[in-house]
Amino acid sequence: MDLEELAQVIAEVPEIEVSIEGGLVVTRVPAIGDAVRLEPVDVLDWEYLIAPSGVPGIELEVRRGHERLPLIITVDDVVFMPAYAADMVEPDAPLLRVPSSPNLVAYSEMHRDVRALGKAIDDPALELDPETLGATLLVHRCFLAGALRAGLWPVRVAAWWEYMWARVGNDMLAGPFRADPVWDQLMADVTEARRHVTPENVTP
Repeated sequence: MDLEELAQVIAEVPEIEVSIEGGLVVTRVPAIGDAVRLEPVDVLDWEYLIAPSGVPGIELEVRRGHERLPLIITVDDVVFMPAYAADMVEPDAPLLRVPSSPNLVAYSEMHRDVRALGKAIDDPALELDPETLGATLLVHRCFLAGALRAGLWPVRVAAWWEYMWARVGNDMLAGPFRADPVWDQLMADVTEARRHVTPENVTP
């Protein structure tokens, strides 16, 4: 599948914006304020679908290393696989008992969950023991890593995660995290965004 063909296939989904930029097919989903960036060589298969919410979309099978990952783009959301918790931390790090994590997560759900905890983290009435809070932050990092792997760039969601980690990370049992240059670049973009807009706009 070449660039033009992939762009045309995805563009059949209404209310999204598809363009070709620097050898990538870029699919902007205005409802979530982010875009999926894909190389055609990584797209192994596709089919149109109707999401459970009743809106049209497309499911792509995307190659990432030796894995074949589902990626669903609808008129108002993107659904992807979270990364595995064991892949987030150093091999010799104790792995927390993480809450049950979904096989697929929608971008809107990721944003909602991370933002909700970010808003609650300073609430003195919030009662979460360090292990539970650490496990939740680890799951949220798995969501973000999965979004990156899917070709998204979730700066606003990552800003909430970074805010929480800065507030409580030193007291958490999660980590140490594996070195990840892509994650480091995302954090650099969070820092850069905060230089130009108010915190409320970076972490809505």
